[in-house]
Amino acid sequence: MIIYPDACCYSRPFDNQEHLEIPNVRGEIAAILAIVKISKILGYSIAGSSAVTDEIGRISEAGKLKNVQDYYKETVNMHIPMSTDVRNRANWLMETLGLKLYDSYHLALAEVAGADYLLTTDLRFQRNCARKYFGGVRVVNPLTLLPEVIKWVQR
Repeated sequence: MIIYPDACCYSRPFDNQEHLEIPNVRGEIAAILAIVKISKILGYSIAGSSAVTDEIGRISEAGKLKNVQDYYKETVNMHIPMSTDVRNRANWLMETLGLKLYDSYHLALAEVAGADYLLTTDLRFQRNCARKYFGGVRVVNPLTLLPEVIKWVQR
């Protein structure tokens, strides 16, 4: 099993206090942390990439940036390299699905990794993929995946 969290999943646990007051955000944080922990216990891969680290690097608040970078480093156990094929696929996904630049890279990298799931808290990204993407990677919110992850433990 391979899971590819996008940059928003690494950032979510370190959102500002105002954002943390939203129940859905708190649920996403709990789901992200649980999915990562359970995946590691079961020996599943958590994939990362330069697209994730580049996007994380755009965080302007120094304290949050450090926390997110540290969480990324302790979480990822598989790195997906950038390549010309990934760039070409990302461009195609961007044009065909109407994805934003980083979202297209995340999806292309998740495909190359053979990821089963791409985790994102970006609703627009999820909706675009649900309507138009028919590849092998399931693009899901952590709250959607958590019940399935719990079943993995029960097997």
